[in-house]
Amino acid sequence: MITKVYLVVEQIIQSQLETGKSIQFALELNNKLKTDYQELNNLFLARCDMSLDVIFLKQIVEKVKELLVYTEQPLSQIAKALGYEKSNDLSEQLLRYTGLTPAHFKRIREIKLENIRRQQKKI
Repeated sequence: MITKVYLVVEQIIQSQLETGKSIQFALELNNKLKTDYQELNNLFLARCDMSLDVIFLKQIVEKVKELLVYTEQPLSQIAKALGYEKSNDLSEQLLRYTGLTPAHFKRIREIKLENIRRQQKKI
């Protein structure tokens, strides 16, 4: 069941990014897994010591990190697609869960691109 929840979380996040439409996490989880949200939440609290909401937020943070490093999308565009009214709210969550700012992940992108350029010059 835990694996299924993570798969649904990934699907919800991807759907939000593709459509730009916010999806109610609890309702979508209920619909996809045909299981009561509170029962699932209790399972996660017991097994993972985290609520479903925290797991959802952590997965969002992981996706945001990936997008900041591997795409040119600004945080404001990512935040809007994920249903955030302000990109500052997403930035604060990123800082809370990683201890790092969005600018840090953009710097990683710049370093990766520079390394690629150097490798291409050598060829």
